[in-house]
Amino acid sequence: MRVLSSLLFCGAVLVGAPAFAFELSHSEGSVVLEETPSNIVAYDLAVIDSLHTLGIAVSGVPQPAELYTGSLQEIKQGTYAGTLFAPDYEVLRALQPDLIFAGGRSQGEIDKLNTIAPTAIMRLDEPYMEHFRQHNLALGKAFNKQREAEQAVREVEDNVAQLAQHNKDKTAAFLFVVNDRVIPHAPGDRFGFAYEVSGLTSVLPAQAPSQTPATRPAPGSPEALQAQQKMDRAVQAVADAEPNWLLVLDRGALNGAPRTAEKTLAAHPALSSTQAFQEGRVLYLDTNAWYVVTGGLTTLKEITAHLLEQM
Repeated sequence: MRVLSSLLFCGAVLVGAPAFAFELSHSEGSVVLEETPSNIVAYDLAVIDSLHTLGIAVSGVPQPAELYTGSLQEIKQGTYAGTLFAPDYEVLRALQPDLIFAGGRSQGEIDKLNTIAPTAIMRLDEPYMEHFRQHNLALGKAFNKQREAEQAVREVEDNVAQLAQHNKDKTAAFLFVVNDRVIPHAPGDRFGFAYEVSGLTSVLPAQAPSQTPATRPAPGSPEALQAQQKMDRAVQAVADAEPNWLLVLDRGALNGAPRTAEKTLAAHPALSSTQAFQEGRVLYLDTNAWYVVTGGLTTLKEITAHLLEQM
């Protein structure tokens, strides 16, 4: 398939430009093709989920097979073209895709991926729901699935609206638990979108994106000690604030591994003393849905439906 153009998206309309079969706006530009692509490789689980929801086949996906749970079970039968972090270029060249979707973990490979096929990336930045809507409607429009995309987006937005009404004036803390470490996330942090989709108000102040460290400091370093002290203060601030809900993401439970977060919280002197913990207002979230897939059409519908059921 011949690429007619790959343009940086600046919001401008190309006056007099011909209408092409496929035009997709994404986070770093737009892809314009003579024909709608039918041989697609994607390294973004949210995009894979949305394409799958819209009935659009994906030829190549990242491994391992354990990533694909729930509605994505049948994706296990696809061709593995590397991992979420590292594309397998030998497999990619053999597949000869028409279009590639990079993900957040593979975005550093975009230039190289573009040498194989036109590459798009759909980042779910804040405001989260606005970007969710834009990206999924763009997919629907590009693949002539606009009605299906609008319906699927509307279902998610309806859930979010119900959550906003139900959780008005209620507070929460999002806790990312890794073994015995508890890491609170506020708006602006990686999982800050949890407050937007749940309608809950964070007990911690919003963080500017620049305040989120790009890399983890070396264990035992002064920077690591400082980061841990900051984390301890944040956890204590959560406990002192007595949130209505604790939203807990158990990193150890990824891909069906045993859950350990409940034990970690029970052993934590401050968090286990909160009224939310004592009264059972702790919601343990689906690790693969929140941590790996996050923003696909079906997954976000399931995430928001789960919140509605449990709150």
